[in-house]
Amino acid sequence: MHLAPFKAIRPKPQHMQLWVNRQIDDYSEYLTGEIDFISLILPGVGKSEEIRTRLKSYQKQKLLVTDAEPSLYLLQIQDDDVQTLGFIGCADTSLLVNKTIRPHEDVKKDQVKYFKEYIQNTQLNAEPVLVCHPPNKELEDISYLFTNTKPFVSFERKGVLYKLWRMNHPNLITRVNNALRSIDKLYIADGHHRSFSSLAYAKEDASKNQFMVMVLPHQQIEIGSFCRMFKTLNDLRTDHFIAQLATSFTVEKLSSHKPPRNAFEFCMYIGGSWFRLTSNRSKTATSTLSRIPTTIIYEDIAKPLLDIQDLQYDKQLCYRNYDRSGQQMKAAVDEGAFIFGVEHHPIPFSDIISTVDECDLLPPKSTHIKPKPLLGMLIFDFLSQ
Repeated sequence: MHLAPFKAIRPKPQHMQLWVNRQIDDYSEYLTGEIDFISLILPGVGKSEEIRTRLKSYQKQKLLVTDAEPSLYLLQIQDDDVQTLGFIGCADTSLLVNKTIRPHEDVKKDQVKYFKEYIQNTQLNAEPVLVCHPPNKELEDISYLFTNTKPFVSFERKGVLYKLWRMNHPNLITRVNNALRSIDKLYIADGHHRSFSSLAYAKEDASKNQFMVMVLPHQQIEIGSFCRMFKTLNDLRTDHFIAQLATSFTVEKLSSHKPPRNAFEFCMYIGGSWFRLTSNRSKTATSTLSRIPTTIIYEDIAKPLLDIQDLQYDKQLCYRNYDRSGQQMKAAVDEGAFIFGVEHHPIPFSDIISTVDECDLLPPKSTHIKPKPLLGMLIFDFLSQ
């Protein structure tokens, strides 16, 4: 692949921490009068022309600057023991078509349309897609040239340390791209909808064929899981439902929460009790997809027992990024928000690669990836390149 440098719009280094301090999760704090990234993107797609107006205003006030030269950027994220170090630039959407960059999850058509219209109306891209590759010595060596120097941005947010370097020397950019060209397959770790909304826009306007990506080795990301939270038993009594689970699982009642230890093991909370479910597929699974935990939940619980056919839109199924203690899942069920929840073991990236290379896609919300770049650190503007 080729990673194209671009002229990023960004806050001045001394203002970066305040600019990105609020993120989308801080929705309740939107209307505070602060000037930051969240204030820029308000009020959203419905009035996206106002975003361009605010952008021009912030630039006029020198709250945001545009780099004079096209650059690649090196971002380091230190979150506890997980360190992420990757290059940020722009990729051509044709790489999605020719399968150089490969997705691992399906996308919702309505969300692709939503994000496509956002990009089309604002001409902005403020969150890079995470694209992973196998370890590469040359890219590591180039990274170390920078990490041994002072970054032009360094700050901490919620216990996570962010460092950013700018790379505009032609020889270094060439070295990065020569190394990337030696990698024949890369995989989307996070940002499937952003990727395919960019592709949808490029199909309408061939001149808008770039999207912002961060490329990094897959061993540097941490893969978590989403709990599957259910609002139905499909008219079954709890004891009958548990009895039916025994056709596909060994069911064991537990005295307390026990996190799953492997891909075939699940922890379920229902009716005030914890259960360990051990899938029978450990002896029969053939393809990688058939032994993926989220596939097992769908094919052996959601579809046959609960009549949940559509994992994207069925309102009887929700996905929650709960912690591994089980307490959040238990509380959600005890409070009546859900009837039961199922926790699965995180899926290793090697299984993701195998699934994709076997031309399959994982069920939605199979992975929760961290750490991630913050929204708005770097903004790609189609109109300023």
